[in-house]
Amino acid sequence: MVKPRITCFMIVRNALSQGYPFVEAIAQALPVCDEMLVGDGGSTDGTLEVLRKLEQLNPKIKIHIDPWPGKSFAYDLRWATNKLMERCKGEYILYIQANEIIHEKSWEYLKHIHEIWPETWTFSLPFWWLVRDLWFGETYRLRMGRNMGILEAVSDAFSLGLRKTFMFKEFLKSLVNPRYFAWIVYRGLLSIYAYRIGSPGYSLPVVLPKPIFRYAVVYPLDFVRKLRGRLEFWKFVSSEANEMHKHIQELEALATLDQDTLARRVLDIMRAGSRPPSLYPDHMLRIPVEEHPRIMRDLILDKEHKTYHVREELYKIISEMR
Repeated sequence: MVKPRITCFMIVRNALSQGYPFVEAIAQALPVCDEMLVGDGGSTDGTLEVLRKLEQLNPKIKIHIDPWPGKSFAYDLRWATNKLMERCKGEYILYIQANEIIHEKSWEYLKHIHEIWPETWTFSLPFWWLVRDLWFGETYRLRMGRNMGILEAVSDAFSLGLRKTFMFKEFLKSLVNPRYFAWIVYRGLLSIYAYRIGSPGYSLPVVLPKPIFRYAVVYPLDFVRKLRGRLEFWKFVSSEANEMHKHIQELEALATLDQDTLARRVLDIMRAGSRPPSLYPDHMLRIPVEEHPRIMRDLILDKEHKTYHVREELYKIISEMR
C-alpha cells in the first residue's frame, strides 16, 4: 500500500447542533489530503450518523470514536486531538477544525507544500476568523507539518506545538554546546520580537493564495446552542457561567431579528471577550460573498434557515472528491 503523502484530521462532538459547518470543512479538505481522519468524541445529536454516511461515500474518510473524558474544555480538546493525531499515517499532517474551510484556491499550494519548502518541518497557516460574513480577526496558527512525532496540541487545541519531550532534548543538547544554546536564545528572541517571514528553518508561516476561513458562527442562533452545550458538558467557574447565561438570554430575546442583525450582536459579544478586540471600520467589516469558499456561499446568503443543516448536495460533492 502506498504511504499517504498528507493526512488531514479533525475532531468533532455534537457539531451538528452547535452549527459547525463540519461537512463543508471535510469536503474542502479532501482535495488536499490522501486520507481524512475524523474523531467523534461521543456525539448524541446526529453528527456521528452523518459522519458514517460520509465514510461510506468516500474511501479517504475514516471515522474513529473516542469519547471525551469530560475533565475540562481545554483538556478534552487537547486529549482528543493528540489521540487522533497518533493515528495519522501521512508523511505530512494537516489539522483542521470543524468550522474551518480551506478555500479552493489554496488546494494546490497545500498539496505541494512539501515540494515548495522541502527542508521545513512545520507550517503556520493564515486564518480569517468570521461571524457569518463579518470579520472578527485574523491569525496564524501552526497546523501543518512533517509527521515526525514531535507535535502535540497545545492550550485548547487551537494550535499545534512542539512536544515537551522534544524541547527538553533540544535544551539538554544546548547545555553541552554553547554555540547551539546561543542560537536557540537568538531564535527565541526573533520569534518574540522580530518574527521573520520566509525563513525555511524548523518552522515557517506561509502565505496561502487564500487564507483558511474559520466560521466562529454561521447561523447566529447556533451560537446559543453552542453556549448551552458547553454549560452542560463542562464545568465553568460561576463568573463564566453567569456571562454565558446572560448572552443566551439576550440572543434568545432577539431570535426574531434577521440574520445580519443577529450576527452583528454576536460579533459584539465575541469582541467583548477578546483582548485586544479587533475593531474593523464598517466599510471593511463585511467580506463579500464572492470572496468566501464556493461551498459556503449559499449558507452566507441563506435568509430562510435559522440553524445549520446538512444540505443534500454535499453528499454528492463528497462522493466525487478524490
